[in-house]
Amino acid sequence: MRELVRKHPWFFLSATLAAVALRLFFIIRFPAILDDSKIYADIAKNWLQHGVYGITDDGNILPTYIRLPGYPAFLALMFAIFGADHYRPVLLAQMVADIGACLLIADMARRMISERAAQAAYLLAGLCPVLANYTAAALTETLEVFFTALALDLAVVGLEEMKERRLLPWLGCGAAVGAVILLRPDGGILLAAIGIYLFFLVARSILTRSRAGPPS
Repeated sequence: MRELVRKHPWFFLSATLAAVALRLFFIIRFPAILDDSKIYADIAKNWLQHGVYGITDDGNILPTYIRLPGYPAFLALMFAIFGADHYRPVLLAQMVADIGACLLIADMARRMISERAAQAAYLLAGLCPVLANYTAAALTETLEVFFTALALDLAVVGLEEMKERRLLPWLGCGAAVGAVILLRPDGGILLAAIGIYLFFLVARSILTRSRAGPPS
């Protein structure tokens, strides 16, 4: 992907600036700190300040499992650096993650189709209003998209290097899938999708070998 960026620096610079501008527009004009955002923030602050993964109820901190720990952990990190309830740095960090997701989407297109497809994918993802709008909401969606794109891109890398039996791409893929699951429970669908496809590949390979018969 770096070689492609070096070959077309002005395209990627222009597309990135446009993508950043679109996301800043949503962050500045339409920041969304919703009720769910406040629940995540409450858990994050209690976790950070009191060491309890819980919600505040009538002044008491009650341990809870109503939210997975991925996003509260992210908020706790941001609050530790920038102060509690400072959401602007959170949204800006999500913007950076979303631009990273656009690059990962472009890399998948490059590996699976062509370099021109990668450029088109980067531009379309960068200017997608849905993805841009997600960055302005203190919710799990942006990080979910980033880690999903990371997991799929690493899976593509692992499949390309299957004959070399490299484990690093698959370890990274597994870690990214784990992050997706820690953010939202439906992240398990991604694990199932990758697992089913790998099972299909293994089954097809075994079937092909059995049809070929033993080596003479």
